[in-house]
Parts: sequence; structure tokens; C-alpha cells
Amino acid sequence: MIKKICSLLLLLLLCTKGEGAEKLSVFVSILPQKYFAEQIGGDRVNVSVLVEKGRDPHTFEPLPGQMAALAQATGYFSIGLPFEETLLPRISKLNPSMKIFAVDKGVDKILPSRHEEEHQEKEHSHAADPHIWNSPAEAQRIASNMRDAFIEMDPAGKEDYLRAYDRFSLRLKALEEELRTLFSGKEGTSFLVFHPGWSYLARTYGLREVAIEVDGKEPKASDMAKIIGEAREKGVKVIFIAPQFSKKSASVIAEAVGAAVREANPLAEEWEENLRSVASAIAESAE
Repeated sequence: MIKKICSLLLLLLLCTKGEGAEKLSVFVSILPQKYFAEQIGGDRVNVSVLVEKGRDPHTFEPLPGQMAALAQATGYFSIGLPFEETLLPRISKLNPSMKIFAVDKGVDKILPSRHEEEHQEKEHSHAADPHIWNSPAEAQRIASNMRDAFIEMDPAGKEDYLRAYDRFSLRLKALEEELRTLFSGKEGTSFLVFHPGWSYLARTYGLREVAIEVDGKEPKASDMAKIIGEAREKGVKVIFIAPQFSKKSASVIAEAVGAAVREANPLAEEWEENLRSVASAIAESAE
């Protein structure tokens, strides 16, 4: 009897280990992607993020432990961030069997404005704005790309992924309508940010994002003067700053125009809650 019980316990332990091992090991670049992937992948996936809380994507370099984990991963979801251009080829050599999926596929990217192009001429960069996740409309595309990727990597879980995606998609549609009501009557309003992380939200709801820095670079004195002048002209009351960046330039401008400085994190993991909070703050600043 004791031998039989021990055999059953051993079998149960082996099954449990097997279930854990069967989970897809997927890497994403940023925390909002992790949120999306977990909504769709559920218990079938194990999602790891490269740019962890408090780290800056503009200066990101993977840690040795992250590279070791990437060597064992099943898939990687890229989203169009600049550091991915140099990292993905390295990952492919490290783990040739890992599948790489571009979850920004099909998104209509926002190209630099004339002012940004002039600034970027000196930096040799003309990249489109990568912050596609901060709008429910673009989030729908990211989610559908993730759904298809999960199904490709794990066909046995197709029904699970489809059901989870449908539930998440309904929430995204409801959130989009909620924000449309929130911004109704505020079309054309400008809001000032330190880092341009909310341009897709602005495009969706007819707002205008004015950024202090471009491409991760602090503004020059001439740029600061232009921004201060525009902020005064538009009657800007609040400057939104991401916690990943210094508040120095934002504070100088805020003092010059009599505006408050408020935090708006474009990389928060609690994506739905954060987007509601930031959208409400932007709407309030426009009143």
C-alpha cells in the first residue's frame, strides 16, 4: 500500500512538472506588452519583460541573466523600439529556434513632425513614434497579433487564446468608447509632455501632444523658448512627465508658464488602470 501511494505521489509530481514545462516561455520588450500577453496567454504562458520597472528603453542593455533566459525562450514579441534593432539579431544567433513576432505589424505609425525632423537630422534618426500601446485602438492590433502568435506557437491552445482575446477585445472596445466620451468637446486641445509617449492617444481623440524632448534628448535653449512660448499661447496648465526621466527641463518650463508638473507613466504594467488615470488627467488639464 505504501509503495502504491508513493508511486501515485511520484506520478503526480512528474505530471505537475510536465505541466509547468509545457508553458510557453515568451519575452516582451516592455511592461505594457506583458500585460497584453498575460490577458491573452493566461495560464498557458510565462511572460518575461526586458525593460523592467524603472529602466529606460532609450539606454537599455539586457542583463546577463536576461540573455541566458532568452537562450531558452520559445518566442519574442517585438514592438518597434529602437533598441530591438540591435538586440534581435543577437538574440537570433543566441537562440535560432526562437520565433520573433512583430506585434506592431499593421499599425499606422506616426512619423516625426517637421520640428522633430529638424532635431533628428543631427541625430541621424527618422524613426516613427514607437509608443503605439498607449491607445485602445492600437492596443487592439497588438492584441490580435499576439493572439495569432500564441496560436502559431501553441496550436493546442487555440480555443483558449481565442476566448481570452475576445474577452480582452471587448474590454478594449469599452475603454475606447469611455475615453471618446471623456474627450468629447476637447478636440484640438494641446497638452504638454516631457517625453512624447501619448501621441497615439492624442491622434485617436483629436488632441495635440506637444513634447519637450525628442528622441530621448534634452531640448536646447532655442527649443525651450519655443516650447514656453507655445505653452503660454495655449494656456497650458499641466506638464506631464514620465518617471523614467529627469524633471529638470519640465520644471523650468512649468515655472515659466505657471503650470503644474504631473507624472504620467507610459510604461506602467497596469495598463488599463494607468491609461484611464492619464486620460482623465489630460482631460482635466484641458478644462
